[in-house]
Order: sequence, then C-alpha cells, then structure tokens
Amino acid sequence: MSIGRIIYYHRKKQSKTQEQLCKGICSTTHLSKIENSSKEGNLETLELLCKRLGVSIEEETAKTLYLKRQLAQFYEAIERLHRDHAERLYHELEKHRDYIQCTEMVYLYELYMLRYLLFTNSPTEYERASLGLKKNMSKFSSFEQYLWEFFQGIYCGQKQQYSKAIAIFDEIEDKADLYSDKVTDYHYYKAANHGLLKHFTLSLHYSHKALRIFQNTGNILRILHVKIGLSANLIYINDLERAEDLLHTALNDAEMLKDNESKITALHNFGLLNRKKGSLQKSLDYFSQSLKLKKKHTMSYYGTLVELVQVLLDLEESERAITLLQENLRDFKDQDSIKYIELMVLYLDAIKDDKRLCDYLIDRGLPVMKQYDLYKSATFSERLAAYFKEKGDLVSSNEYLQLSNELLKKLIFNHNEPI
Repeated sequence: MSIGRIIYYHRKKQSKTQEQLCKGICSTTHLSKIENSSKEGNLETLELLCKRLGVSIEEETAKTLYLKRQLAQFYEAIERLHRDHAERLYHELEKHRDYIQCTEMVYLYELYMLRYLLFTNSPTEYERASLGLKKNMSKFSSFEQYLWEFFQGIYCGQKQQYSKAIAIFDEIEDKADLYSDKVTDYHYYKAANHGLLKHFTLSLHYSHKALRIFQNTGNILRILHVKIGLSANLIYINDLERAEDLLHTALNDAEMLKDNESKITALHNFGLLNRKKGSLQKSLDYFSQSLKLKKKHTMSYYGTLVELVQVLLDLEESERAITLLQENLRDFKDQDSIKYIELMVLYLDAIKDDKRLCDYLIDRGLPVMKQYDLYKSATFSERLAAYFKEKGDLVSSNEYLQLSNELLKKLIFNHNEPI
C-alpha cells in the first residue's frame, strides 16, 4: 500500500493545503514527494501526518486489504455469473472509487469495471471506458495487460467479429496458462468463438479444457454452458447420440438451477439436433419453444428465427415462412447486420426471386459475410456459382466456385488472416 497516496486522498477530502498539513512536521516539498510516491517518508513522519488527518496507518492498511478482497470477489462473481452478487459488489466498490484510485489497485479496479460492462452487455459504455483507460496502458502490470487483451477479445466476440476475437486469444494463450488461477474463463470464450466460426474440432478442444477448469473450481453455471456448447459442436460433426445425452442433462440442470437462458439455448440445440436427424416437425417444435421464450429483436432471437424458417422451408410451409420473414424484416433496424442479411436471403429464396437474390448476394450478402462469417460467405459463393451455371455463364460460375473454395480453405487453415 502506498500510504503517500492515501495521505493525499484524505488531505484533499478535508480540503487542507499541503502547508496546513505538513506545518511543523516536514517541508511542503517533502510532503509533495510522499504524496506522489516518489519518496517514502520515515514511519514517524507518516504517523504524524496521518494523526493530523485523523486517520491511522493500521486502519488504512485494513481498509485497503478489505477493498482488495471485495475486488477479487467482484471478479469471481462475474466469472461465476452471479449477477445479483456482482451488482451489489459493483455498487459497493463504486462508493470507494476515489479512494481506490489512490491505491495500487487503481488499474485493476478500472479493468474489472470494464469486465462488468461486458458482463451486463453495455457495449457503448465499454467503448467509452476503454478509450479512457487505454491512455494508461504503459502503466499496466503484466497481468493487467493480459486482462486488457482478454477483455478486448470478449468484446470483439460480442460484436460478432469472431476472427478478430480468435486472433487476440491466440496472441495471449501463453499468458492465459500463466494466469489460469486468476482468470478461469479464457478457454470458454475461445471455444465459443471457434464454434461460431464453425471450427468444430478446435471448439471441442477448448471446450474440454474449459470444462476441466470449471469442474475444478466448482463453477456450476459455466459447466452447464460448456455442455450446451459441446452439444452444438457434436451435432455439427454428427455425433448425435452424445449430443442428445448432453442436451437432456443440460436441460434438466437448467430447470433445476432456474437458468432460463440455458434452457432457451438447450431448446434451440434440440431443434438443431432433430433437424440433423431428419425429424423436422420435432425440430420445428423445439425452435418454436426457444423462440417464444427469447426477447424479440435480439441477435439470439434472430438466430433461432433463421433456423426455424429454414425448417419451415424444408417442410414446404412457404407461406408461413414468408409471413414470419416479412414481419421481422420490417422491424429490423440494422440492415448491415449478418442476421438481417440471412433473413433477407431466406426471404428472397422463399419467394423464389432468383434474380433479386443473386443481385442481393453480390451487392450486400457476400461483402458483409466475408467480414464476419467465412462459412456463410462460402455458402453464398456456392449459391452464386449454381445460379450462373444454370444461366449458362460458366465463367462467372467458376469464379464464384473458386471463391467458395478459397473461403473454405481460410476457414479451415488460416482463419486469422483477413480476406
């Protein structure tokens, strides 16, 4: 603890000048150096200064240790997804913000507050706070530098910049192992982003690493989330029996823990499972249950809607699919969103307007997807290749088929390089 900075805090709080505080104890120059931590005063001088301020070194030391514990508990509550506890600790720590900023905890505190903004899904506030904190990066410890990079990776994932998130996570993997006792969810986020990029083998690898860590730390909710993530990967690689076992366990656990979000995701994954098995009506039922429980106009809602509409089209219920798509496209705010583009492609497919679909894929769909989703961009390229082949334009067909192959290679072998 830097008692000099604490002396500064109490002096400013009591509106005392340096001259008033140090008169008869030391020179103002000496006090200034103590307050700036450029010089440690001897114990007698420090005690006299504290006595004049009405505080004691012992009490300030105890307070600092207490706030350190609160800060550690705050981060643990976030990792364990204990929302109410994290919120209570957030407000408690906020009361001591000015005091903490006069201690060596200042940057750790600000970084944990950044993590809380990610936890509460507050991207605008996160961006603003990051800009302010970035100016002090040169003063970060090695651990604080790791936290900064890790949180930037989580943020990129939340913004659907999955390849960028993975690139950040790859860069800090050595530090993740070094600090695994302090930060336990690195492998979870890496697995999630690999899964969203359809890197199923890598996602399974990091999911199992995350599962072992969460089991060792008794993080029950995160164990549940990893199992649900594992089920999705197993579905995509056709290990349907294991996926179904995991999902039944996860759904039971979610209901027992009253974790509604996990229940909703498990229902969605049951929809994926049954579609893969060819049980389209059961798939539709699960997707419908999941969609009904989701908050409208969220990315998660639209993600399930895309799957549900695809099942409706498989079932040749085109009219119902078109009505759903029209309703949601009309209310969609961001037309550059990958979910909007997916829905628009489905809509143009459903109304069988091949020419308009082709133009939309070239002008909007493919350029946006190349930035965010290599798998979808490869699928769109294949679609265009088939369209031009049908029209007899073999040159354009071959160009898009080649592009699709290049995109798939990047997806499998070199996902960190920009397209």
